[in-house]
Amino acid sequence: MQVKNASQTAFTLEPVRMAASGFEYFTTPAGYRSAAAFDGSLFVAGSSALFRMDKGSRPQKVWRVGQDLPAAPLTAMAVRTGIGVPELWIGTNGAGLLIFNGESMKQLLPGERGLRTVTALLALANGRVLVGTPEAGLYVSDGKRLELFHAQFAKTQVTTLAGSADALWVGTRTHGAMLWQGGQVTRFESELPDPQVLSIATNGEGTWIGTPVGVAEFTQNHFRRRIADAFFAQALGLHGGTLYVGTIDEGIAAVNVEEEKPRPLRHETEDQGGPIVSFANLGGELMAVSPDSIRQLPGKEAVVRADEGMLSAGHIAALQVDELGQLWVGYFDRGLDILPLRDPEKKRHFEDDRLFCVNRIKESGDGRSMAVATANGLALFDAGGRLRQVLDRSSGLIASHVTDVLFGGRPDSLVVATPAGLSFVDQGRVSSMYAFQGLVNNHVYTLAQRNGELFAGTLGGFSLLKNGLVEASFTTANSQLRQNWITASADFGGDLYMGTYGSGVVRFTAQGALTTFREFAGSEGRVEVNPNAMLATDGALYVGTAGRGLAVLRNGTERWVFLTNGLPSLNVTAVAAKGGVVYVGTDNGLVRMADAGSKL
Repeated sequence: MQVKNASQTAFTLEPVRMAASGFEYFTTPAGYRSAAAFDGSLFVAGSSALFRMDKGSRPQKVWRVGQDLPAAPLTAMAVRTGIGVPELWIGTNGAGLLIFNGESMKQLLPGERGLRTVTALLALANGRVLVGTPEAGLYVSDGKRLELFHAQFAKTQVTTLAGSADALWVGTRTHGAMLWQGGQVTRFESELPDPQVLSIATNGEGTWIGTPVGVAEFTQNHFRRRIADAFFAQALGLHGGTLYVGTIDEGIAAVNVEEEKPRPLRHETEDQGGPIVSFANLGGELMAVSPDSIRQLPGKEAVVRADEGMLSAGHIAALQVDELGQLWVGYFDRGLDILPLRDPEKKRHFEDDRLFCVNRIKESGDGRSMAVATANGLALFDAGGRLRQVLDRSSGLIASHVTDVLFGGRPDSLVVATPAGLSFVDQGRVSSMYAFQGLVNNHVYTLAQRNGELFAGTLGGFSLLKNGLVEASFTTANSQLRQNWITASADFGGDLYMGTYGSGVVRFTAQGALTTFREFAGSEGRVEVNPNAMLATDGALYVGTAGRGLAVLRNGTERWVFLTNGLPSLNVTAVAAKGGVVYVGTDNGLVRMADAGSKL
């Protein structure tokens, strides 16, 4: 730990040494985010790995998040010069900074959690590096000290950085842009098309500030005009007299800023797919970075193209392994994959307006049906992976947004959880229940069943149902619950375990007495269990947490173990198991390991 005085922040600076883990990775799309020229090579940071490209623009070396690097997506890069040996600084989403000198990697980890997420980096000519964070403000470091850049930037929600020490531009999430010059701050908000700043490009004389609805141009730090109206300016890059505007779904727009009335023109490329996430100036050339490629402008062809992963995306939301040995992977915003585990190349992908945001996947007891709960309905598949129908509000459900689902005694008997209550589907007939009929809260997150009892975990506690009627409800007011928000549930060892969003896991015993685990062993503060990220096997109870990794309670013990090393992210969002193998989904990829019945 290093602290010099009260104005500096405590941090550790240690070599990155990743211990061997029992996790096996499923490859995901590279998710490129930024690029930089360093040590004679092109380095590309993606959400799941850092790539060093060879002369042929193929990966020469790969450092994978969770295996070779800490378990946090990579966000931004900057090359620090003005020192003996240049360094590549890499920002992460939750693990602070990584510093690579061409031979070894170190981690600069701030003691304050708010400083561990980096949104922007800017290397200054004096050998220091500016570090922007989403909540804690703007900091500066030389690798030996980490301190607030200036009191006026405390708690600033930094989105992007540009310029130099003499004229520094800081983009913010909700309050426009700030210009630091001569020890003073000038704020620009009304001049911008929108107060949310996404990108900034500057060449000294001119500055361009990108927002979700267009770009503001400044000349010699004075507002001049607005250009590229209605373009979602996620990234900006300059090459000669042309400003390139990178968008989410409209490709790249080229603007000749030397014209009196510039008109954005679509920059044609060999393929128009994929959002533009950043631009990078490499050796006088401008590169456009998208999640799956890097292209040199004004050229049309990609210089670097990422290999396809086994999975269609990295943000996992639901998992299930069916009786045929197929892994069903539901994504936060990319639909569904059905992956034959013996032949992953035969993956099938489903994605449309309904099958988009997946919340839960369940298999019927006879293995003949699969139910996929989405934000737009309940999709029902047969065992062969063919979509049979989609149930939604027009079909009789109390709401189209489905958060969880349970199969009853028959494949056509279902209990459906929604933010508006419960719906019961039986042989084509639908009935519903909500707070008016005694449900403790309309917003149901999770369902579990045990010995003929149905448990519904909600935003306001949980209800116990028998024979279609609410028998009892439990909240912080009438039980030992410390948190009403119930997010996940599972029957383990004859007891019902429920995850909460804020106070870990509670256990409802077979005798009906509520027992609270006050905290996970070895943890401090809030423990947030992700929606339906809970699974019981014969070997253990697995719980996915938001930021604490995978919590495991082995059968026959009272001791929780947290698994973090080897995960692609500490935000565990889904868990599934079959045949002694546990599949762990995160917001940054998927891994598998042996069930705790074998070894932890």
